[in-house]
Amino acid sequence: MNKRKKAVIDHALQLFVENGVMKTSIQQIIQSAGISKGTFYNYFSSKTECIEAILEQARYDAALLRSEIMIGKDPTDLNVFANQIAVLWNINQITGLNVIYEEIFHSGEDELKELVLRHRLREFEWFSLRLCEIFGDEMRNNGFEAAVLFYGMMQHFSIACKILNQNSTTIEEIASTSLIYLEKIIYLMLHENTAIFNTDKVNVLLSVSKKRYQVDISEIIIRLENLVAQNITNSQEEIVMAIIEELNRESTRKVILNAFLKVFIDEFRGSELEQVVKEIASLIWYDVRTQQLHQKM
Repeated sequence: MNKRKKAVIDHALQLFVENGVMKTSIQQIIQSAGISKGTFYNYFSSKTECIEAILEQARYDAALLRSEIMIGKDPTDLNVFANQIAVLWNINQITGLNVIYEEIFHSGEDELKELVLRHRLREFEWFSLRLCEIFGDEMRNNGFEAAVLFYGMMQHFSIACKILNQNSTTIEEIASTSLIYLEKIIYLMLHENTAIFNTDKVNVLLSVSKKRYQVDISEIIIRLENLVAQNITNSQEEIVMAIIEELNRESTRKVILNAFLKVFIDEFRGSELEQVVKEIASLIWYDVRTQQLHQKM
């Protein structure tokens, strides 16, 4: 997404949070972003499409942060999983998207409700696939049901903490504890063959929305080459060149790349390029993970 379109999305999000989705007009977004009406409609065909772009941006940001959390870590570690789960939750809180979700769910706008539900389903889908990584492929038919149970627990724990004024309890702690409970439920799912949802219907439902951000590896390689052109150390240059070579392979080796990315981040830690390097590493890992998930679906 180009910077100008991203800026329009940011202005629209701020207006939606401050004034409400229903009370914010396209004209207000245009005026706030300082663009023409033609520019807005070049980016979005409607206000609904603008909202969809906001939700997609949040999911994309979450995907990169989740990738960063996993680099160099054991993907089956429940603490890693809990921290990943908390990412989108925290993004929604910080940006005010949780307020927008509430407004839409209580509105009479069926199109917007469907849009939010599709994004909720995408989160369930991600959660289900991560469960397969942790507990094995036998979770494939139960992952969606486990996701519904888990996020139900998360939601109600969060509400209860607010009622009890237990503000010191973090989302990460809630996610971690909920996963412990879910692990026991998963045992019942797998050994007692309990299920409410029909697997075929779930698969049809999840196939409705498959829109994902695509990562341009050639652009990432250019960004890596630009790092080499800067004043970096020999060891930093060596790891950058190793990653470029791996990305240029016909078939990227996930395990090798994972090890490289951990060294890549460590080499630039504390330098002025640290944030740039983290973003590049997350983009690379996000692409690898997306390809891997596509192969499983």
